[in-house]
Amino acid sequence: AADQGELAGIALASPPPRKQRLVSLDGIRGLTVAVMILVDNLGDWFPSINHSPWNIVTLADYVMPFFLFMVGCSMSLAFKKYKAGVFLKVLKRTAKLFILGILTQGSDFPALGNLGIDLKRVRIPGILQRIAWAYFVTALIALYVPQRQLPAGSKGYFRAFRVHAWQWAVALSFLVVYLIVMLAVPIPSWSYVYGGVTMHIKCDVAGDLTPACSASRWVDVNLMGFDHMYNTGEFVRTPECSSCSPAFCPRPFRCPLNATCPETNDGPFQFELCPKGVCPDNIEYAADWCGARLDPEGTLSSMPTIVTTFIGYHFGMVLQHFPDPADRLWQWVPQATVMLVAGVVVQAAWWPASKQLWSPAYILVMAGANGIMLTLFYCLLDFTSWQPSWLRRRWKLTNSSKIALGPTDVLRPFVWVGMNTIFIYLFSPAGDLWESIQGYVYWDTPDNNLVHATYANVFCHKPTPDCLGVNDCQSVCHGGLFAGHQERWAELLWILLRIGFWIGVAGVLHYRGWYWAL
Repeated sequence: AADQGELAGIALASPPPRKQRLVSLDGIRGLTVAVMILVDNLGDWFPSINHSPWNIVTLADYVMPFFLFMVGCSMSLAFKKYKAGVFLKVLKRTAKLFILGILTQGSDFPALGNLGIDLKRVRIPGILQRIAWAYFVTALIALYVPQRQLPAGSKGYFRAFRVHAWQWAVALSFLVVYLIVMLAVPIPSWSYVYGGVTMHIKCDVAGDLTPACSASRWVDVNLMGFDHMYNTGEFVRTPECSSCSPAFCPRPFRCPLNATCPETNDGPFQFELCPKGVCPDNIEYAADWCGARLDPEGTLSSMPTIVTTFIGYHFGMVLQHFPDPADRLWQWVPQATVMLVAGVVVQAAWWPASKQLWSPAYILVMAGANGIMLTLFYCLLDFTSWQPSWLRRRWKLTNSSKIALGPTDVLRPFVWVGMNTIFIYLFSPAGDLWESIQGYVYWDTPDNNLVHATYANVFCHKPTPDCLGVNDCQSVCHGGLFAGHQERWAELLWILLRIGFWIGVAGVLHYRGWYWAL
């Protein structure tokens, strides 16, 4: 999966003593992992849940900010119990996350039967690398930026904001720097080579928020070069590049004047050959920048992730400043609502919510959604005294059974996953290790392994290849349970069953008391 998910909170997934554990965080983390597996594997078949090509928010776009929010929230609880050597712990965890990210997303490691890191082309940014960055910087802010000392007995609704005012200022400074570069730095025209042909993109403008001339690509290219960036990007599904946006049906490139264009090339975009240098006008061509690289976890767009993580830290600090559960809810609900409404206003009046650029509207909308979700799970899993009798009721499976289940137990499987997030992420269908492991044992070719054979023979046998599997031209199954039906329905059931399988694995690990954290 290209943008898997997107993961945070994983660094703090190993459970502390039970009395200190916030079960609602585990539940949200586990639910987010399940959503990540779903959208990463079904995004091509159901483009409406895939990452947004550029602006606006889809289901997949909730995953990464939810994880970063939980990293911050978990951080506020974890640092409280550390007595010494905190910086060394933070440094080690950051290094582990970054190295694991390079191993799984920066190389050919995920490829079936293919291991190795090409240092010339290793991808430096990535999902775990972004989490490492956000975790490390937010930890430094929390540990070393001083808190304000309020008078003894000082109270008030904004006490948490007042105590951490200097920390808020430092966190927001990353957003300010990001906005200055994005909106005020002139971006020069640039070029790149695709299929042996040099494509020229005219910019010479500041404040452009499109894939062609945004500062995000310009910063990454100058810091890392194209070879160390993600090989395409979600932007290839924009209408300028795809004829079936938000799915991916690549438009042809118009062959530039005075250029010799290949009849075929290795990338998804093909050149429309122009006899005698004249290209037909009845074809909608791809924009010249569609074949370039733009990393969704790039350097500049990672700057405002500090704000997302620190907002999570703030929501976690509310737990320490306000011991009464009712006071915590009175803090969380209004603040989350204000952020959500503010995000909608910013989107309507100025800059749309964009996961690709991590725009201010995106920060606010995601923070509001995170806060509301935390409140809901907290009420269902931690703050149970308010619950009506029907919600607290338990039913035994049999008269002699020691196991009793109730309405809120439907969330328990997600809690199991949330307590072993890093393991489930890496080895489930969302993780890059999965593709490599399942290809170690195969018959004749790496694709002919047990997992693929089970799918082909039981669910959907020999689907007709068609249009890269996009939504508007689905393959039809020739055999299996879904014979005669579109393959995407077989994919849906297949992924749901695999999600259920890994929830079961998480349950066994929890029952045995086995937890893996970085």
